[in-house]
Amino acid sequence: MSYVRLALKRILHGAEVTEVIVGTAGLIATTLLVFADVVNRYWLHFEIMWFRDLALYLFIFFMLVAAAYATWREGHIAVDYFHDRAFKGKPRRIATHRASIVVISIALACVFLPTGYKFMLRAIKYPEYGTLVRWFNTSWLQITLFVALALVLVHLLIIARRDIGDVITNYRPRSGRQKA
Repeated sequence: MSYVRLALKRILHGAEVTEVIVGTAGLIATTLLVFADVVNRYWLHFEIMWFRDLALYLFIFFMLVAAAYATWREGHIAVDYFHDRAFKGKPRRIATHRASIVVISIALACVFLPTGYKFMLRAIKYPEYGTLVRWFNTSWLQITLFVALALVLVHLLIIARRDIGDVITNYRPRSGRQKA
């Protein structure tokens, strides 16, 4: 069993590293393309239309991958201000709130995952190409949507396992206390 757990841990670490690399490369590439587009249009007065399209496609791609990474790092999935104010000093309520948010997020991911899967299958079957960049297949964005949703769901399930464990631990009777 420990070999399976170790293999799963390595796979998840590999996915996390890949998410970081793809997100970083996408951010850099998008920034460079937008910069080149602005320089070409306003300084050189030579507009290259497909720079903007390619920048948009890369932006969408890396944002989907970044969403999976943000979920893994538990960014943008909780309302921290409410959490901090309402449950300050109340570990049981904090644990319950965190687990509730993750369960709701899992339910939402499960609602959107079948639609993403249908989009992915359609994109594979009927490729679509860009309007200005006619050779550029844009169907991979729909495939990326499904993959990103699946990664978000996997990350949420791992977080839920931890958070539900915290709820159980916080509500378990303490061994040092005796009922009178």
